Amino acid sequence: MYAGWRIKRWETPVVDLDRTLMVSLTDAKQELVIVFEGSPPSRSRWRVRFRDYPAYRNIDELHRANLWLWLDESGQRCGATFIVDEQTRFASWDAPSLDVFEPKVRYFVIATNDDVIEVLSAAEPIWDAIEAARVDEPLPGKSVHLHFGEDDGEIRRLGEDLESRTKKRGSLNRAAKSTSAS
Repeated sequence: MYAGWRIKRWETPVVDLDRTLMVSLTDAKQELVIVFEGSPPSRSRWRVRFRDYPAYRNIDELHRANLWLWLDESGQRCGATFIVDEQTRFASWDAPSLDVFEPKVRYFVIATNDDVIEVLSAAEPIWDAIEAARVDEPLPGKSVHLHFGEDDGEIRRLGEDLESRTKKRGSLNRAAKSTSAS
């Protein structure tokens, strides 16, 4: 899928962040607006606006694991935001109708901890720093991210909880088999 991709680093406020989460994605009034948040403790937020975009897609990061592998193997890993240049324009979109768009359309990618947002746009998007999230506000995203060295207590608690539930489930399964055999 990635054969023929040439990657160019895209300088944005989130390009070098270790952890970035998408807060929201809105497609309304001919504008695609995406809000991102950096990791605690600062929880800085940025808004990016695309005004001239014929297509976009948001894919769960788990379904792009081969992308990260390919970027590493090809020596093209260059941060969380980049521009893709494909040998055959928009080949990975598998939508021949996209070929009709003017040559100025570029392929932008923004990778977060949960999402990979891909946008085709003729106009350079506008990035704005916006008000940071409140400390007591829940973290955005599809999942909870725990990191060794930072969240060791919570990781240990979750491991113990999982082990306890697994043992309990095993006991229930044995009891159900014993009852049905009687």
